[in-house]
Amino acid sequence: MSINDFPKLSNSIKKFENNLKGQKATADRYLDLLSTFEKDVKEPKEMEFFYYSKTRNNANGLKKDLEKIGYKVYGIEKSTENQYSIIGVTPLINIEKNNFKDWIKYMNEIGFINDCDFDGWGTLSTLD
Repeated sequence: MSINDFPKLSNSIKKFENNLKGQKATADRYLDLLSTFEKDVKEPKEMEFFYYSKTRNNANGLKKDLEKIGYKVYGIEKSTENQYSIIGVTPLINIEKNNFKDWIKYMNEIGFINDCDFDGWGTLSTLD
């Protein structure tokens, strides 16, 4: 028996892996751009995060898990008939390359565990 025997789970894992790969590539571009415009890329930043969920129950589970690690969830909003958005912010975190990619992986994993999709992240730049 393999994961391919469970098409729904297999598709979810493939979606998770593709999402993670794309976000890590985006992180590289973001860090390159950030280093062009900011004097100190090593300065910790608050990161906003965005998730989607098919159910309010799953969104609430994710919210609880994020709050356990000190993240603030602004709220859960019904964005379409079958989709809820979860938006929040981290405390200050280190976004140097490896730490940032580990954070992205973790955010994808915590979403996957709660059957939610990590849609991305953002931050305010401190341009000088």
